[in-house]
Amino acid sequence: MTVNRSWSRKLVCKKTICKHTISKKTSGKKRVGKKVRKSAFKAVSGIDQLISDGVFSKVQYQVEELDLNNEYNSSTSTFTPKQRGIYSLVASVSFTTITLTPVRMDLEIRVNGVPRISDEENFEPRTGKIDAAGIIQLMARDRVEVFARATGENGTILSGLATRFEGIRIN
Repeated sequence: MTVNRSWSRKLVCKKTICKHTISKKTSGKKRVGKKVRKSAFKAVSGIDQLISDGVFSKVQYQVEELDLNNEYNSSTSTFTPKQRGIYSLVASVSFTTITLTPVRMDLEIRVNGVPRISDEENFEPRTGKIDAAGIIQLMARDRVEVFARATGENGTILSGLATRFEGIRIN
């Protein structure tokens, strides 16, 4: 790796003291600045959750399986990135209903309360699985949460690996 360095002199004056300072500039492939930490998380649901017909409910992912940068809060099921970047996010919900009534499921990944990634599917049987995935830009301290809605009948979001929320910073 070749690094080109150039030196420059600059006159710095503070009150009555003047002195010359030397600053170093680098160019080339060497990266200057603080190191960017890796960011990835994964959480699954630990308990079954009831959802009411036609009402968006926040999905709880209480069991944290992975959190590289301490950005996922399992008590609130919220991902809050510490640094801005491009993130790949995936949320899924496994659910069941009591009767054989057709159900429409909506799943949203919200950033600061605004839906940014969503999916909508119609289901005929009593059980089903829906997922929403996408790539979005997040800023530091954005609040990322998952909400689900069943339309047609009350339902239950099932616990386990099929109900999960995960993400990774890709740039």
